[in-house]
Amino acid sequence: MTQRTLDESRTILELSPEEREQRDVTAAEVRDAFLEIIEGGDQQAKVFEGCTFPELVLDYQEIESATKRPVVFRDCAFPGGIRAAHADFRVPIHFEDCTVTGFELERARFEYDLAIHATEIRGEVNGFEARFDRDMDCTGVTFAAPVSMDEATFSDDTSFDDATFEQTASFRAATFAGISNELNDNASFERASFEATANFQQATFGFTSFAGVAFGGLVSFEEAQFDGNATFADSTFTGEVDFDEVRFVEDVSFSDCVFEQNAVFRGTMFEGGARTLKDDARFADATFHEDVNFRAAEFRSVNFERAVFGKRALFEEVRFDADADFIGATFTGEADFDEARFDGDADFSTASFDRQAVFRGATFEGETQHLEQNAVFDEVHFANDVDFDNVTFTSVGFCGTEFGGVIDFTGAEFTDEFEFIAEAVDDDNYVNFTDAVLKEGVITQPADHWVRYDFTQASLGDITLKAERKGGHREILDYFRFCNTEFNEFDGYEFDFSAHTYYLDRNDWNLHAFDEAAGSDYEYALEMTPENIETTYLKAKKAASAGGYVKAAGEFRVQRQRYARRKHIAIVRDKAAGTRARLSNASRAVENYFLDVSCGYGMRLGRILAVFLVTPLIPAVLYAFGGQPFRTDAGQLSSIWEVTTPAGQAILFKNLHFSYITFLTIGYGNIGPKGALARVFAGLEVYLSVILGGLVLYALIKRSEL
Repeated sequence: MTQRTLDESRTILELSPEEREQRDVTAAEVRDAFLEIIEGGDQQAKVFEGCTFPELVLDYQEIESATKRPVVFRDCAFPGGIRAAHADFRVPIHFEDCTVTGFELERARFEYDLAIHATEIRGEVNGFEARFDRDMDCTGVTFAAPVSMDEATFSDDTSFDDATFEQTASFRAATFAGISNELNDNASFERASFEATANFQQATFGFTSFAGVAFGGLVSFEEAQFDGNATFADSTFTGEVDFDEVRFVEDVSFSDCVFEQNAVFRGTMFEGGARTLKDDARFADATFHEDVNFRAAEFRSVNFERAVFGKRALFEEVRFDADADFIGATFTGEADFDEARFDGDADFSTASFDRQAVFRGATFEGETQHLEQNAVFDEVHFANDVDFDNVTFTSVGFCGTEFGGVIDFTGAEFTDEFEFIAEAVDDDNYVNFTDAVLKEGVITQPADHWVRYDFTQASLGDITLKAERKGGHREILDYFRFCNTEFNEFDGYEFDFSAHTYYLDRNDWNLHAFDEAAGSDYEYALEMTPENIETTYLKAKKAASAGGYVKAAGEFRVQRQRYARRKHIAIVRDKAAGTRARLSNASRAVENYFLDVSCGYGMRLGRILAVFLVTPLIPAVLYAFGGQPFRTDAGQLSSIWEVTTPAGQAILFKNLHFSYITFLTIGYGNIGPKGALARVFAGLEVYLSVILGGLVLYALIKRSEL
């Protein structure tokens, strides 16, 4: 380096490019002059204003000054750019209103502040593994060419507020550490504009703000880590977004963000911190125009209030360790919560699902009762099918909920209280509780637009069925399908049949009738075959008997026997059945029919007593008017008109007396049968007396067993 005075060095730097060319001043001489001023100049000398520099090559240089006063470039131009690979800047550097044709800062180190304000950088910026030990401030800078700061280290506060990145910007594996947190943002990109790809893969952040940022191209934060609070509030993502396997150690906000293309948060961890924000993760009022993927993500508390999901929203296998709020959210496309786990309270109140919603295998465990239920679906609008197959609920509410299509709770388990007050969106709807386990709860039919519930093979405990409409209890069971249903499956939780006595009594204790939607192609797990209906009434009878509902138990027993007869008849009509089976079932059907007609399967004591009293009248009439074959010692009448005479009345009375004492097997021997048929009928009366007497005893025993 040629030794010259500071004034001479200053003169070289203040020359225009043309003047340097005329004086044969080389770029190396310009660089040497610059270094001489930095090393020995005072503060005023270190302010360069309006200067134009050739390519400034500072590779491997140590730029330092005893005073540590900042080097200021004000309204300067660097048409050849600045090369400072492996350079070590030991003084603060400031650029104000400058134009630079690029920075080469590979592995450079800035031990003091670097400030670039209102400056246009027209060429590429390469800061691979560069180190910024103090504040790095690029507020309002325009980067017209690609920026690469891969693996750079920002040890103190960093600002790219209001910066514009016109081409690709890459901060892959960069570290934004920060020292103090007075402004709650060690790294700030507020209101920045990324017009092309923005790559922050594997980057590490402290407290960070991307609030109000406009991302115009692909954005990737894959495997990045945020150790402090982070905010992306009010940002717009025009291109696809990748937050795969990102870790948010503290709180993060995506409130009011707009995602115009697919957004991916697979495996992302939202751990949350000391609740600086209301929620550990906040997506309130966010809009996802295309698919969003949160598969296998983990949240502590999260807020999706009023969020809009334009297409598929995938929350498969997501874990919510604390409260999850989806209040007022809109799911325009499919919503998939397959095998999601809600360990805290889940609130979907007033949400809207326009397409299919899937919660297969999800678990709603809940925590302390911050809400009335651990899971809340109050006033939710389900316009299409919903799949709650094999879901586990503790306490859950569906009050004011609108159901359209098939709501499938097959195999679901309600381990605590639940409440349904749902309305049907249209006439073709079902709530399918096939194989479900419902321990305790209330299902209320609204004033209008009733919902159909299918309890096929379900296990019911203390379930109350009600109707808001006055008099609705008269038809309420028409909207509940009982087929092979288990009642009273839980100790201390009994199904109250007495609450529906009016309905059942009015409808001949028909429990299995169900109001199916006209034209519906809904497929039930079990058809209402006589065999399944018989099983249904058998289980209902056992439950009613165990609960002390005597009347219901008896009537269900009658219904069970009637459908058993239909089952026997169906086998008789089945030509594929064997002859022995058909004969056996024919015999059972006849026996069943006789028990029904004679004594109502033991439940109609009055009927069998009436039969017992009336039966002897038939033979008595034959004895009196049947002619020679029915003649007895009591005599006979030749015509009915003789009954009007005292003698005829005496003969009729004697025949009645004979029939009754024969029927009661207490004949006194003063009157005996003479004709052949009279002898046969006398024997039949004794036989019928034994049978009907046995049926009276049978009815008494059956009634006492209930």
